[in-house]
Amino acid sequence: MAPMKCPACDSEIPDQANACPHCGRSLRAAPIRSLSGKLQAIGTILVAVSILAMMAGTWWGAALLFPGAVFFIIGRVL
Repeated sequence: MAPMKCPACDSEIPDQANACPHCGRSLRAAPIRSLSGKLQAIGTILVAVSILAMMAGTWWGAALLFPGAVFFIIGRVL
């Protein structure tokens, strides 16, 4: 495999590396930048909003709970 360049320090690093051996910068994408991270974030927000809404006594709080859980679980599976 061909070496690649570190985006932070411009040194050559192996393409299988998780972090730059020279500067230590992580080469993995932040979890929220991946599709699964986005789905988990959406699911977490929906579940939190639905729990708060149910505690406040609204009718739509329970309606958000199931879709929020589905988004979170799909994000974990991907």
